[in-house]
Amino acid sequence: MASSVLRSQIPLGGICDVESAKHVARRLFESYDRDRNGILDQGEVAPMMVDAYKGMSKGFNPSKSDIDTYLRILDRNGDGKITIQDIEALAIKYLVGITGESPKRPKKQYSKFVEERLDVARRLFRKFDQDGSGFITENEVPQLLIETYKSMGIQYNPTQEDVKSWMRMTDLNDDGQVSLEEYEDLVIRSLQHAGIQLE
Repeated sequence: MASSVLRSQIPLGGICDVESAKHVARRLFESYDRDRNGILDQGEVAPMMVDAYKGMSKGFNPSKSDIDTYLRILDRNGDGKITIQDIEALAIKYLVGITGESPKRPKKQYSKFVEERLDVARRLFRKFDQDGSGFITENEVPQLLIETYKSMGIQYNPTQEDVKSWMRMTDLNDDGQVSLEEYEDLVIRSLQHAGIQLE
């Protein structure tokens, strides 16, 4: 009985409930917030990265660029500070499976034309997900846009405002990064807008 009650609190695809994920986040945060100021800074995030790689039996000496990228990923609410709430949001996303995003759309069968466009989009996404995080960040967007337009035979050099506009359109949950699903959603919306029959 207790097992079925506990299981009902864990969403499908999750490995623990929200409170357990928050507990993990608090312990992690407290381990690295060495100055106890309630914010993880660059000097505290670098050891976190090194330890994560050690956990995978790999050595890693993060560069300033690596640390800056990691800080942007950790900063879930975009306020420029890594707080316990940011770490809790990540723990909930990865341990519970709740992201704050709208529910994932069911896998649909699209026309051959649409599937071909989605395959191109997926290849481009993987190519420009330079840090292998599973997300496209704002600094990865310019090359993605250049290559996307190039594949359509158009030479294009995006401005910073173009990049910010693209992020606003694509980053559906406002976490400062674009998942593959969000990118696919943009492709589908663009094809619909162009009057392409999806199925």
